[in-house]
Amino acid sequence: MRIILCEESHKRGWEDLVEGSEEATTGHLWQWREIVASAYGFKSFYLMAEEDGKPLAVAPFISVRSLLYGNELASMPYLDYGGVCHSSLLPEEARPEVDRAIFDYALKLALGLNAKRLHVRSPLAPSDSRFEISLEKVAQRLELAATAAEQLKRLPAERRNRLRRCERSGLKTEIYKPTDPQALKEFYAVYSTNMRDLGSPTHSAQFFREVSERLQDYLTLIIIRYEGEPVAAALAFEFRKMIGLPWSGATLAARPLYGNNALFWAGISMGIERGCHTFDFGRSSVGSGIFEFKRQWGPLPHQAYWCTIQLRAGAKAPRERRELNMASAIWKRVPLSITRIVGPMLRSGISN
Repeated sequence: MRIILCEESHKRGWEDLVEGSEEATTGHLWQWREIVASAYGFKSFYLMAEEDGKPLAVAPFISVRSLLYGNELASMPYLDYGGVCHSSLLPEEARPEVDRAIFDYALKLALGLNAKRLHVRSPLAPSDSRFEISLEKVAQRLELAATAAEQLKRLPAERRNRLRRCERSGLKTEIYKPTDPQALKEFYAVYSTNMRDLGSPTHSAQFFREVSERLQDYLTLIIIRYEGEPVAAALAFEFRKMIGLPWSGATLAARPLYGNNALFWAGISMGIERGCHTFDFGRSSVGSGIFEFKRQWGPLPHQAYWCTIQLRAGAKAPRERRELNMASAIWKRVPLSITRIVGPMLRSGISN
């Protein structure tokens, strides 16, 4: 067995393994290396374990550079999932050895890049004892009914009441192709505004143009309008009959109208119409406001494993730095036009 650093010539082998593996997630799609390179100029290190020319496992890593937090080799930044994806033909008992070989290679890469940490987020806990494992984040997934009417019956009464209010208030749902330039512009206006209001820097408009172009077969754009104006919007991501809204937002004007409820119900309904079996609410911290909003739809929790090997004494992940709370409070007061310029420069260096 050997570990190789993938080049363009390995794309077919990578995609064949991912297509045939039950472990594959959105984070294992080859296109991410192209998206991140084009949007932020970061280099990707896609690793493949192979034997006799046959791929055994793959693991995507991206070198994230940050003046604030130091360099990090992450799998995968900006997403909920990453880590090692095994071939369906690789026996279960052989996987720990393969994983360790991949992580050995990744550690050498990280040290060569002068990274402060090697970070992996995975739906499965790695058996490698070198990792510190955080259990702070939990994914929430909702089993979908056969029809929207049946799904509505399953919802708590309070959630059904809010959806009825959405209907009475005159909110309208519109569906677009992800590459529609005007709709994408409206989505970004809503998303970036919402991120500023939350005290977080936003991804760049270029990042979303790259995502929408290169992953268009997996994406749908949803916009919720009130009196013709967009008040909530999301890019829906469908993969392996699981659908979610990894990038969504709502304006302050949407709050009294329950625009976020209308947005997520639109995603859930669309998933049911397309035959999806699960709606993925994504990860959040247990007990947070976002976690509680998701919990009220009735999903089941699934532990997310955020695994880190610190490569420098005293190094901490960005999410653990207390300065973030102060910076977030200040960011909420920064003019929107400035956050859209400065925000992407900060956001690109935050792997969360």
